[in-house]
Amino acid sequence: MSKVKKAKQRNTAMWVMLSPYLILLIGLGILPVIMAVLEIPQKARNNREGGWGVVIKVIQDFRLIPAVEHILGFVLIFVPLTIVFVIAMALMLDLNNSKWKKYARVAYIVPASVSGGVAVLVWYIIFEPHFSPFKPFLRLFGIKRSDQIWQTSHLVWIFAIMAFFTIAGNWILIQYGSLQSISGEVIEAARIDGCSAFQIAMRIKLPLIKKYIIYMAVLVFAGGLQLFVEPQLLDTGVFNGISHVWSLDQLSYDFAFTNGEFGSASALSILLLIPSLLGALVVIFKTDMFEDEETAARKERKMAKKALEAMKAGN
Repeated sequence: MSKVKKAKQRNTAMWVMLSPYLILLIGLGILPVIMAVLEIPQKARNNREGGWGVVIKVIQDFRLIPAVEHILGFVLIFVPLTIVFVIAMALMLDLNNSKWKKYARVAYIVPASVSGGVAVLVWYIIFEPHFSPFKPFLRLFGIKRSDQIWQTSHLVWIFAIMAFFTIAGNWILIQYGSLQSISGEVIEAARIDGCSAFQIAMRIKLPLIKKYIIYMAVLVFAGGLQLFVEPQLLDTGVFNGISHVWSLDQLSYDFAFTNGEFGSASALSILLLIPSLLGALVVIFKTDMFEDEETAARKERKMAKKALEAMKAGN
């Protein structure tokens, strides 16, 4: 069989395997964005004035600034908490070679299987002093009544805790997998040179998985901007004091399905898309996420060598 024919077969196999993802990407990703952009200039469903002026209208809406403040407060808690905790737990899981490691991985993934509306209900029971299985713990902090928990000023923390436990387990296993990809020869060389476990973690492992950490940070941040389920369900079923446009996604939902202003909802959605696109560009062009194995291995050895030289110089 000629090389040209083999190459064609490889290309055909590649496109066959890639086609399901491409279909979903175009149908559920690219096409909705195009439809949203085309919707912005259209006249509103309730015959209000349409056109590109809706973008200015959205920016000037009195509800936008409070929603932005809420989401920024949430993200400033949720993103660093998730990154620090996930990396710390992944490093400890990678360090410990106990036979119980597989059970620890199961323990991490179980909370992540509870998401959406079920997670809100679970955390409502946990936080509610009358029903909580942690009632004695809550009483240590003087929390005996519902109104001590369900306050507007506490919502960013409540939502951050809910979102954190929903995704942390998945990311721990993903980052543990990235640590497992580090060459054992590099780690062994560091041990022979007298590096402690902490030095190996900080000087070897973390630099070598930096691209995965950046990738996680971008996705966690983008997901945080899209907070919707938790405040929406809390507003409709638990806490009547919360604004029905607490988050930016709720404001977009209100534009579309309460006021019939689909152009305004599309404009806000596009504005929310911009930070995510910028983050994606950072991952693509500022990390080596998509380099081939040979290039990545060469960089890994180079970075490990520099880290070992820096540690020797420090000692």
